Amino acid sequence: MHQKFIEHRLVQDLSPATKSAIYQLGEVVEVSTDEVIIQADTPNREMYLILEGAFKVNLPDRPGRVAGFTLGYRGPGDLIGEYSFIDAFRPTARVTASTPGLVLRIPHEPLHKLLDRDPLVSSVVYRNILTYLVNRLRTQDEELEYVMV
Repeated sequence: MHQKFIEHRLVQDLSPATKSAIYQLGEVVEVSTDEVIIQADTPNREMYLILEGAFKVNLPDRPGRVAGFTLGYRGPGDLIGEYSFIDAFRPTARVTASTPGLVLRIPHEPLHKLLDRDPLVSSVVYRNILTYLVNRLRTQDEELEYVMV
């Protein structure tokens, strides 16, 4: 099991056995620079835990929008595809590797099944995802405040 996974915020407060079960659902994948991990407007059925590397999140080109607007960057400890895991909607952004990287790719369906079997594990994992998302929102709020001053 990759050390970055053991420490990953998604699996905080879970037993070693549960961490192992989640890890075994996934596949460690090496990604190349400029490789697209998630394509906007294309169904996404996987969540990615970033173990190594840097990734850029961009909005797709659309009328009235700045072409390729960058929403942010993600790195080790971050999640990609967590929105689709939660709501099953198509992604609204594209995620591309900025550097070579390593991710744990976990298919949504087996993870949902694992969580459905154990309400306690489910509550911890969903709390971890929610905490991750709230922290990202707070960071974005601080960035906006800085820009607006």
